[in-house]
Amino acid sequence: MTGSPRSYFDPEILARLQNLRLRARTVAEGFIGGRHASPFRGHSLEFAEHREYAFGDELRHIDWKVYGRNDRFFIKQYDEETHLRVLLVLDASGSMGFRGEKSALSKYDYGATLAASLAYIALQQGDSAGLSILQNAGQSFVPPRGTLSHLNTLADQLVTARPSGPTDISKCLESLARSVTRRSMIILISDLLDDSAAVLKGLKLLRFKKHEVTVLHLLDRAEKDFDFTGQVRFESLEGQDRLVLDADSYRREYAARVEKLSQSYRTALETSGMAYHFHATDEPLDRLIRSVLRTHH
Repeated sequence: MTGSPRSYFDPEILARLQNLRLRARTVAEGFIGGRHASPFRGHSLEFAEHREYAFGDELRHIDWKVYGRNDRFFIKQYDEETHLRVLLVLDASGSMGFRGEKSALSKYDYGATLAASLAYIALQQGDSAGLSILQNAGQSFVPPRGTLSHLNTLADQLVTARPSGPTDISKCLESLARSVTRRSMIILISDLLDDSAAVLKGLKLLRFKKHEVTVLHLLDRAEKDFDFTGQVRFESLEGQDRLVLDADSYRREYAARVEKLSQSYRTALETSGMAYHFHATDEPLDRLIRSVLRTHH
Protein backbone atom coordinates (compact mmCIF):
# COMPACT_ATOMS: atom_id res chain seq x y z
CA MET A 1 0.00 0.00 0.00
CA THR A 2 3.07 2.24 -0.10
CA GLY A 3 2.44 5.48 -1.96
CA SER A 4 -1.36 5.09 -1.97
CA PRO A 5 -3.98 6.63 0.31
CA ARG A 6 -4.79 4.70 3.47
CA SER A 7 -7.63 2.28 2.84
CA TYR A 8 -10.60 1.76 5.12
CA PHE A 9 -9.46 -1.88 5.11
CA ASP A 10 -6.17 -0.93 6.76
CA PRO A 11 -6.17 -2.99 10.00
CA GLU A 12 -5.01 0.03 12.03
CA ILE A 13 -7.89 2.15 10.76
CA LEU A 14 -10.41 -0.63 11.25
CA ALA A 15 -9.22 -1.12 14.84
CA ARG A 16 -9.55 2.60 15.58
CA LEU A 17 -12.96 2.69 13.91
CA GLN A 18 -14.24 -0.24 15.95
CA ASN A 19 -12.89 1.29 19.16
CA LEU A 20 -14.50 4.64 18.35
CA ARG A 21 -17.89 3.09 17.61
CA LEU A 22 -17.75 0.97 20.74
CA ARG A 23 -16.83 3.94 22.96
CA ALA A 24 -19.49 6.12 21.36
CA ARG A 25 -22.18 3.47 21.72
CA THR A 26 -21.28 2.77 25.34
CA VAL A 27 -21.30 6.45 26.25
CA ALA A 28 -24.45 7.31 24.31
CA GLU A 29 -26.83 4.48 25.13
CA GLY A 30 -27.28 5.56 28.72
CA PHE A 31 -28.89 8.79 27.54
CA ILE A 32 -31.39 7.29 25.11
CA GLY A 33 -33.69 4.92 26.96
CA GLY A 34 -36.98 6.26 28.23
CA ARG A 35 -36.92 9.64 26.50
CA HIS A 36 -40.09 10.90 24.84
CA ALA A 37 -38.24 13.55 22.88
CA SER A 38 -34.74 14.37 21.78
CA PRO A 39 -32.55 16.18 24.32
CA PHE A 40 -31.47 18.38 21.44
CA ARG A 41 -34.95 19.71 20.66
CA GLY A 42 -34.95 23.44 20.05
CA HIS A 43 -37.53 26.21 19.94
CA SER A 44 -38.57 27.52 16.54
CA LEU A 45 -41.49 29.77 15.70
CA GLU A 46 -42.24 27.80 12.54
CA PHE A 47 -45.18 25.44 13.26
CA ALA A 48 -44.89 22.00 11.68
CA GLU A 49 -47.40 19.46 13.06
CA HIS A 50 -49.18 18.01 16.09
CA ARG A 51 -48.42 14.93 18.14
CA GLU A 52 -50.33 13.36 21.00
CA TYR A 53 -49.46 14.57 24.49
CA ALA A 54 -47.04 12.38 26.48
CA PHE A 55 -46.34 12.55 30.19
CA GLY A 56 -43.64 15.14 30.87
CA ASP A 57 -44.47 17.44 27.94
CA GLU A 58 -44.79 21.11 28.77
CA LEU A 59 -48.42 22.15 29.19
CA ARG A 60 -47.79 25.47 27.45
CA HIS A 61 -47.39 23.59 24.13
CA ILE A 62 -50.85 21.99 24.29
CA ASP A 63 -53.13 23.09 21.44
CA TRP A 64 -56.36 23.89 23.30
CA LYS A 65 -58.32 24.44 20.11
CA VAL A 66 -57.66 20.85 19.05
CA TYR A 67 -58.62 19.69 22.54
CA GLY A 68 -61.91 21.58 22.23
CA ARG A 69 -62.72 19.74 18.98
CA ASN A 70 -61.47 16.24 19.86
CA ASP A 71 -61.43 16.14 23.67
CA ARG A 72 -57.80 14.87 23.44
CA PHE A 73 -54.53 16.57 24.24
CA PHE A 74 -52.13 17.29 21.38
CA ILE A 75 -48.80 19.12 21.45
CA LYS A 76 -47.78 21.72 18.90
CA GLN A 77 -44.49 20.77 17.28
CA TYR A 78 -42.26 23.15 15.43
CA ASP A 79 -39.83 22.64 12.60
CA GLU A 80 -36.73 22.65 14.79
CA GLU A 81 -38.40 20.23 17.21
CA THR A 82 -39.44 17.70 14.58
CA HIS A 83 -36.08 17.55 12.82
CA LEU A 84 -33.20 19.42 14.37
CA ARG A 85 -29.87 19.62 12.52
CA VAL A 86 -26.92 18.99 14.83
CA LEU A 87 -23.56 19.93 13.33
CA LEU A 88 -20.49 18.69 15.21
CA VAL A 89 -17.39 20.80 14.51
CA LEU A 90 -14.15 19.12 15.61
CA ASP A 91 -10.77 20.86 15.73
CA ALA A 92 -8.04 18.66 14.20
CA SER A 93 -5.11 21.03 14.57
CA GLY A 94 -1.79 19.57 15.69
CA SER A 95 -2.27 20.59 19.32
CA MET A 96 -5.35 18.35 19.53
CA GLY A 97 -3.02 15.36 19.11
CA PHE A 98 -1.49 15.93 22.54
CA ARG A 99 -1.92 13.19 25.14
CA GLY A 100 -0.40 13.50 28.60
CA GLU A 101 1.36 10.54 30.19
CA LYS A 102 -1.59 9.91 32.50
CA SER A 103 -4.31 10.25 29.83
CA ALA A 104 -5.95 7.34 28.04
CA LEU A 105 -6.88 9.39 24.96
CA SER A 106 -5.47 12.36 23.09
CA LYS A 107 -7.60 15.49 22.96
CA TYR A 108 -8.54 14.60 19.38
CA ASP A 109 -9.56 11.02 20.22
CA TYR A 110 -11.56 12.23 23.23
CA GLY A 111 -13.22 14.89 21.04
CA ALA A 112 -13.92 12.37 18.27
CA THR A 113 -15.58 10.01 20.75
CA LEU A 114 -17.60 12.92 22.11
CA ALA A 115 -18.68 13.95 18.59
CA ALA A 116 -19.64 10.38 17.67
CA SER A 117 -21.59 9.98 20.92
CA LEU A 118 -23.58 13.17 20.39
CA ALA A 119 -24.27 12.21 16.77
CA TYR A 120 -25.41 8.76 17.90
CA ILE A 121 -27.84 10.27 20.40
CA ALA A 122 -29.22 12.76 17.87
CA LEU A 123 -29.75 10.10 15.20
CA GLN A 124 -31.36 7.68 17.64
CA GLN A 125 -33.84 10.41 18.58
CA GLY A 126 -34.83 11.09 14.95
CA ASP A 127 -32.81 14.28 14.50
CA SER A 128 -30.04 14.71 11.92
CA ALA A 129 -26.30 14.99 12.50
CA GLY A 130 -23.46 16.31 10.38
CA LEU A 131 -19.74 16.84 10.86
CA SER A 132 -17.08 19.40 10.03
CA ILE A 133 -13.42 18.66 10.80
CA LEU A 134 -11.18 21.75 10.96
CA GLN A 135 -7.67 21.10 9.74
CA ASN A 136 -4.87 23.21 8.29
CA ALA A 137 -6.26 25.86 5.93
CA GLY A 138 -9.62 24.21 5.31
CA GLN A 139 -12.21 21.80 6.59
CA SER A 140 -14.06 18.67 5.61
CA PHE A 141 -17.85 18.82 5.70
CA VAL A 142 -20.43 16.03 5.91
CA PRO A 143 -23.96 17.51 5.69
CA PRO A 144 -26.49 16.50 8.36
CA ARG A 145 -28.53 13.38 7.58
CA GLY A 146 -31.22 11.71 9.65
CA THR A 147 -30.62 7.99 9.14
CA LEU A 148 -28.85 5.94 11.79
CA SER A 149 -26.58 4.44 9.13
CA HIS A 150 -25.18 7.96 8.62
CA LEU A 151 -23.19 7.37 11.81
CA ASN A 152 -20.91 5.07 9.78
CA THR A 153 -20.03 7.94 7.45
CA LEU A 154 -19.33 10.28 10.35
CA ALA A 155 -17.22 7.65 12.15
CA ASP A 156 -15.16 7.03 9.01
CA GLN A 157 -14.38 10.74 8.79
CA LEU A 158 -13.46 10.98 12.47
CA VAL A 159 -11.12 8.00 12.29
CA THR A 160 -9.28 8.81 9.07
CA ALA A 161 -8.63 12.46 9.98
CA ARG A 162 -5.57 12.85 12.18
CA PRO A 163 -4.59 16.04 14.01
CA SER A 164 -1.73 17.92 12.35
CA GLY A 165 -0.46 21.41 11.60
CA PRO A 166 -1.95 24.79 12.48
CA THR A 167 -5.64 25.56 11.95
CA ASP A 168 -7.25 28.97 11.64
CA ILE A 169 -10.39 28.26 13.65
CA SER A 170 -11.84 31.71 13.03
CA LYS A 171 -11.68 31.44 9.23
CA CYS A 172 -13.20 27.96 9.35
CA LEU A 173 -16.09 29.20 11.50
CA GLU A 174 -16.69 32.16 9.19
CA SER A 175 -16.78 29.74 6.24
CA LEU A 176 -19.34 27.62 8.08
CA ALA A 177 -21.45 30.70 8.75
CA ARG A 178 -21.57 31.37 5.01
CA SER A 179 -22.25 27.79 3.91
CA VAL A 180 -24.69 26.50 6.58
CA THR A 181 -27.87 28.33 5.62
CA ARG A 182 -30.45 26.31 7.57
CA ARG A 183 -30.71 26.95 11.29
CA SER A 184 -28.68 24.34 13.18
CA MET A 185 -27.27 23.47 16.55
CA ILE A 186 -23.53 23.87 16.07
CA ILE A 187 -21.23 22.26 18.65
CA LEU A 188 -17.55 23.24 18.48
CA ILE A 189 -15.11 20.79 20.11
CA SER A 190 -11.65 22.32 20.46
CA ASP A 191 -8.77 23.14 22.78
CA LEU A 192 -9.20 26.75 21.57
CA LEU A 193 -5.42 27.23 21.28
CA ASP A 194 -5.82 30.05 18.81
CA ASP A 195 -6.33 33.80 18.93
CA SER A 196 -9.31 34.12 21.29
CA ALA A 197 -10.60 37.40 19.83
CA ALA A 198 -10.65 35.89 16.33
CA VAL A 199 -12.34 32.68 17.54
CA LEU A 200 -15.01 34.69 19.35
CA LYS A 201 -15.61 36.74 16.20
CA GLY A 202 -16.29 33.55 14.22
CA LEU A 203 -18.57 32.13 16.91
CA LYS A 204 -20.54 35.37 17.18
CA LEU A 205 -21.05 35.34 13.41
CA LEU A 206 -22.61 31.87 13.70
CA ARG A 207 -24.86 33.15 16.46
CA PHE A 208 -25.79 36.20 14.37
CA LYS A 209 -26.91 33.73 11.66
CA LYS A 210 -29.43 32.35 14.21
CA HIS A 211 -27.59 29.10 14.90
CA GLU A 212 -27.62 27.66 18.40
CA VAL A 213 -23.96 27.46 19.41
CA THR A 214 -22.24 25.38 22.07
CA VAL A 215 -18.49 25.36 22.71
CA LEU A 216 -16.81 22.36 24.35
CA HIS A 217 -13.38 23.55 25.48
CA LEU A 218 -11.05 20.58 26.04
CA LEU A 219 -7.60 20.43 27.60
CA ASP A 220 -5.52 17.47 28.68
CA ARG A 221 -5.22 17.27 32.46
CA ALA A 222 -1.48 17.95 32.19
CA GLU A 223 -2.27 21.15 30.25
CA LYS A 224 -5.10 22.20 32.52
CA ASP A 225 -3.15 21.73 35.77
CA PHE A 226 0.37 22.16 34.32
CA ASP A 227 1.31 18.74 35.65
CA PHE A 228 5.04 19.05 35.03
CA THR A 229 8.04 19.33 37.37
CA GLY A 230 11.60 20.58 37.02
CA GLN A 231 13.22 21.70 33.79
CA VAL A 232 10.89 20.79 30.91
CA ARG A 233 11.36 21.16 27.17
CA PHE A 234 8.15 21.96 25.31
CA GLU A 235 7.86 21.50 21.55
CA SER A 236 5.05 22.88 19.42
CA LEU A 237 2.82 20.33 17.68
CA GLU A 238 1.95 22.90 15.02
CA GLY A 239 5.34 24.39 14.18
CA GLN A 240 9.06 24.42 15.02
CA ASP A 241 8.87 26.40 18.28
CA ARG A 242 10.65 25.04 21.35
CA LEU A 243 10.77 26.32 24.90
CA VAL A 244 12.69 25.20 27.99
CA LEU A 245 11.52 26.44 31.38
CA ASP A 246 11.34 25.57 35.05
CA ALA A 247 7.82 24.17 35.42
CA ASP A 248 7.61 24.62 39.19
CA SER A 249 8.26 28.37 39.09
CA TYR A 250 5.85 28.92 36.21
CA ARG A 251 2.91 26.81 37.48
CA ARG A 252 1.07 29.53 39.39
CA GLU A 253 1.22 32.06 36.54
CA TYR A 254 0.16 29.39 34.04
CA ALA A 255 -2.85 28.38 36.16
CA ALA A 256 -3.92 32.02 36.43
CA ARG A 257 -3.72 32.46 32.65
CA VAL A 258 -5.74 29.32 31.97
CA GLU A 259 -8.41 30.43 34.44
CA LYS A 260 -8.50 33.92 32.90
CA LEU A 261 -8.83 32.48 29.38
CA SER A 262 -11.65 30.14 30.42
CA GLN A 263 -13.54 32.90 32.22
CA SER A 264 -13.17 35.30 29.28
CA TYR A 265 -14.61 32.69 26.91
CA ARG A 266 -17.45 31.88 29.31
CA THR A 267 -18.39 35.52 29.81
CA ALA A 268 -18.22 36.45 26.13
CA LEU A 269 -20.13 33.38 24.93
CA GLU A 270 -22.86 33.37 27.55
CA THR A 271 -23.39 37.11 27.10
CA SER A 272 -23.97 36.42 23.39
CA GLY A 273 -26.45 33.60 24.07
CA MET A 274 -24.05 30.70 23.53
CA ALA A 275 -23.19 27.80 25.84
CA TYR A 276 -19.67 27.08 27.13
CA HIS A 277 -18.26 23.97 28.82
CA PHE A 278 -14.65 23.59 30.00
CA HIS A 279 -13.39 20.07 30.74
CA ALA A 280 -10.23 18.00 31.02
CA THR A 281 -9.97 14.86 28.89
CA ASP A 282 -9.60 12.56 31.90
CA GLU A 283 -13.16 13.36 32.96
CA PRO A 284 -15.83 10.74 32.15
CA LEU A 285 -17.44 11.47 28.80
CA ASP A 286 -20.91 10.86 30.18
CA ARG A 287 -20.44 13.72 32.64
CA LEU A 288 -19.67 16.16 29.83
CA ILE A 289 -22.52 14.88 27.68
CA ARG A 290 -24.92 15.17 30.60
CA SER A 291 -23.99 18.83 31.09
CA VAL A 292 -24.42 19.50 27.35
CA LEU A 293 -27.84 17.85 27.23
CA ARG A 294 -28.93 19.63 30.39
CA THR A 295 -28.15 22.94 28.68
CA HIS A 296 -30.39 22.08 25.72
CA HIS A 297 -33.18 20.12 27.39
